[in-house]
Amino acid sequence: MRFSSTQKDILFVLYQLELRDVVQAIPAINLLEMINQSREVDVLATNFRTSCHTLHRNGFLSKYRNTSLQLAFSLTERGRMKAAEYYE
Repeated sequence: MRFSSTQKDILFVLYQLELRDVVQAIPAINLLEMINQSREVDVLATNFRTSCHTLHRNGFLSKYRNTSLQLAFSLTERGRMKAAEYYE
C-alpha cells in the first residue's frame, strides 16, 4: 500500500501519542486538529475521514465509537510497526 501524506501524519501522531503513554483511542476530531496544527494548509475533514477509513480497512488502525457515538482511532500492531518504520 502506498501511503498519502495525510495517512503518514495520522500514523505519526498516533505513534507519538503512544510513545507518551497515551493508550486510549483518540477521537477523530481531536486527531484532525492535531494534524492541522502542524500544517500550513489544513486537511479537509472529508479527506481525513477517508484516509482513516482506508487505514482501518487495511489493518493499520482500530476504529471505535464511544457512548455518544464519537468516532475514535488507535494504532493496531501493524500500524505501530509501519509508523515506527517511517519515524525511527
